[in-house]
Amino acid sequence: MTTILSNADSFQLEAAIAGNHADLFFLDAQAKGGLIAQEAGCSWTYIPTEQSGTIPFPSTPDGTSALDAISGFYQTHPVRNLGVWSLSPAETTDLDVMLLARGFQLGWQPCWMAIEIATLRSDFVAPNDLLIKPDNETLLHSLTALPYSGKDSCGNTNLQNSNPDQVQRFVALWQGKVAAQGLVVFGGGVAGIYNVGVVPEARGKGIGKAIVSAACLHAFQKGYHYATLNANNMGRPLYEQLGFKWINDGLTWWITDDRLSTRPPGPGQVALAEAVGKGNLSILDTLPAADLNVPLCNGMRLLELAAHCRQEASAEWLIAHGALCSVLDAWDMGWENRCIAMLSQEPAAANQLYGMHRYTLLHVAVERNDIALARLALSANPDLRLRDKIHGGTALNWAQHLHRHEIQELIQAHYSRH
Repeated sequence: MTTILSNADSFQLEAAIAGNHADLFFLDAQAKGGLIAQEAGCSWTYIPTEQSGTIPFPSTPDGTSALDAISGFYQTHPVRNLGVWSLSPAETTDLDVMLLARGFQLGWQPCWMAIEIATLRSDFVAPNDLLIKPDNETLLHSLTALPYSGKDSCGNTNLQNSNPDQVQRFVALWQGKVAAQGLVVFGGGVAGIYNVGVVPEARGKGIGKAIVSAACLHAFQKGYHYATLNANNMGRPLYEQLGFKWINDGLTWWITDDRLSTRPPGPGQVALAEAVGKGNLSILDTLPAADLNVPLCNGMRLLELAAHCRQEASAEWLIAHGALCSVLDAWDMGWENRCIAMLSQEPAAANQLYGMHRYTLLHVAVERNDIALARLALSANPDLRLRDKIHGGTALNWAQHLHRHEIQELIQAHYSRH
């Protein structure tokens, strides 16, 4: 049985968060008729009915053998939603490079937060007719407007009924209807709070704070000292108002299609990508010749991988052996003078389209809120009428939507001069 955490520092809390998340993933797989496997110190899940899986917090000195075994498993077990979760920095050396080489894409960064429950704030306002109760029985699958109510949501299919001692769901009723839900998982020595969701018409009324508070107090009554959660940008201010504090950001990588079973990366591609990402020129020199401009299984080009991994020597090696370097590649490598020279020589390069969005250098600047990159792109007098493929927006549209006010002003000033 896990010891309940007390007098914890941030490192202990982070480890507890990892343990609690792993418990959630394992319990969820069991509740959905899935399986849990283990190899070389790494565990992972597979849920056939969802074609999904999770590799939680891999920690092994031999990451290559573990990841090869795991990749081999998923190549023979159809999966369309596979996630790897990690603390930051990752406990497995070069985990990022090894995953990208094996077909994973970079994911979002979880925002780990925790609170010592004794310090929970209660100075918030909620509707007088709000009723919050522990409820592991009510079926919520039909409430499509309630976040995390779907059967494929992690922790929302029979999980609380299968493990009532470790899992407790809370339901909030307002004006006689279900308005919100939240889930508590006890594990890793803490109470992990998940699936906090409020229906749209009930938001902004303190109901989210109330259900989180109820979950925390329930955990405190069971003897737990800390509650933890993973916040998104919208939820973080709410949790901070209750007294939660940021601990650290995590890391994730994802596969969201059938690439592992239909077009998995071969050993040669994996070896090439790993050598680039690790900056191992001696290995690059020994590998068979290959087209260095062909995207990897995850869609990244080798120069993008080198830039992501901050491997300048690898980038120079790739260019010397035939890889095409775009202005964005050069920018991401920190080669500002080279970018200026490239655009001076070929101004039309400012209109090159990138990624699945098929958007321009200026779109990228807006997305990143990179003022210097925006100035660079505008210096080449780009075609400001170009729209991205996904949203159909110009760079100015993006700036307006994302509230990038300084870049918006730069673009509008450019319009007025031209």
